[in-house]
Amino acid sequence: MLSRFSPDGRLIVSCSEDKTIKIWDTTNKQCVNNFSDFVGFANFVDFNPSGTCIASAGSDHTVKIWDIRVNKLLQHYQVHSGGVNCVSFHPSGNYLITASSDGTLKILDLLEGRLIYTLQGHTGPVFTVTFSKGGELFTSGGADAQVLLWRTNFDELNCKDVIKRNLKRLHFDSPPHLLDIYPRTPHPQEGKTGTVEYFCSLAGPDRPHCCCPLIRLATYLSSVVGDRAAG
Repeated sequence: MLSRFSPDGRLIVSCSEDKTIKIWDTTNKQCVNNFSDFVGFANFVDFNPSGTCIASAGSDHTVKIWDIRVNKLLQHYQVHSGGVNCVSFHPSGNYLITASSDGTLKILDLLEGRLIYTLQGHTGPVFTVTFSKGGELFTSGGADAQVLLWRTNFDELNCKDVIKRNLKRLHFDSPPHLLDIYPRTPHPQEGKTGTVEYFCSLAGPDRPHCCCPLIRLATYLSSVVGDRAAG
């Protein structure tokens, strides 16, 4: 069982192996909402920054977004091949990161309602992921005894500067999408959904210092496929 406070502290959301998610009012100590649309059970649940929605991470490989004001399922994602163990909202509320037993992290664009990014860095199940308070970083931890730190610039992006320095090829499709990553590595794009897969290159004997991978989302550029930077 797991429980989380709402941003204003007025509500608590809890999930359990009885396949339900419940919303509790801390004032009168009563259950005010009950969600039970699950094949499996929810491993994790949390409020969005505004406190109007919750996201659930399911043992049935699903991620669900619920509007607690009208008791309605808003979005349903089945993007993992294993159970989903944890989710974290970006402080803007526009993006959600998920961690799964399939060894991947996924970034979901909640405005567009789609998967936009798959992160490969762990060598086993990923148990936890969380954004920093400002959203400029997020960290993930897994069964491989690794804690990976990732940098983002989801909110601030100088597109012209990035294009001038880094970009090899642009695709002007529907917004928003991944713009660039660091360190530079080849990353395939699935043409139909516009998702990008990134394989994190960690420190080794010939690379003692590992920079945080940088994930950049543009507001109008769909995606970029680039080669490894020279040098």
